[in-house]
Amino acid sequence: MSKFLVSAAAALLLSACSSTHTVSVQTGAAGTLIEAKQVAALVYAQAPDSEIDKLLYSGGDLTRAIKRLRDRYPQLKPWLDQGVIGNTSSGFVALREPARREQVRELLRAENRDRALLHNRASEAVGHGGESLDIWLPYASHSFGKEWITQGQAGWWWLNEQRQWVQK
Repeated sequence: MSKFLVSAAAALLLSACSSTHTVSVQTGAAGTLIEAKQVAALVYAQAPDSEIDKLLYSGGDLTRAIKRLRDRYPQLKPWLDQGVIGNTSSGFVALREPARREQVRELLRAENRDRALLHNRASEAVGHGGESLDIWLPYASHSFGKEWITQGQAGWWWLNEQRQWVQK
C-alpha cells in the first residue's frame, strides 16, 4: 500500500509540473554554422546593437568585433561593389585589383583583424578554445567564409580555395 501511495504522490507531483520546456542542444559544428549565418546577416543588414546582443554566442570581444564589422561595412561595400576587393572562402577579404592596394590597405587590415578575432572567439564560444583551437579554426573560418559569400550581393567577387576569383 505504501508503494502505491508513493507512486500516486509522484504522479500527482509530475502532473503539477505539466508546463512544457524546450531545451536546445547545439554541437560545436551546428553552433558555428548558425553563428556564421546570423553574423553575416546582421552585418550586411546593418542591424542595431540590440539584435547583435541576441546572438546565440555573444559577449565581450566577440560582440565588440561583430559591431566593428557592422560599423565598417559601409566603408567596405563600395569596394566590394567595384570589385576592388572580395570575400574569400576562408572567411577574410582580399585585394582583387593590386593597383588599388594603397587605397584599401588599412581598411582590409582592420577588417581581417576583426574577422580573425571573430573566428577565434566564435570557436571558443562553441567549446573549441585552448588546445583544440588550432584544429577548429579552419572549420570556423570556412563556415564564416561561406556565409560572407552566400549572403553577399550579386556581382561581388570571391576568392575560391584554388585561389581563383569568381564573380557571384
